[in-house]
Amino acid sequence: MALYMKMPLILIIVAIIPVLETISVILQVLYFKKTGNRIFKMTPLHHHYELSGWKEGKIVSVFSVITLIFCTIAIFLV
Repeated sequence: MALYMKMPLILIIVAIIPVLETISVILQVLYFKKTGNRIFKMTPLHHHYELSGWKEGKIVSVFSVITLIFCTIAIFLV
């Protein structure tokens, strides 16, 4: 639908969690190659939160709420 309406950037807003997960991996790899240190405990981002002590249910809930918020924002942008 976003491509049909010629609004492909709205996909970034709707898919904010997969975008953030991908960016976290890219940042981790680039930073590790440059410095030898890590930004996150583990990537993708949800594994970092698991190792920080968050339960899987909490991660799913928080990521779902974030997705809902950003989808609502995307609806109002259309």
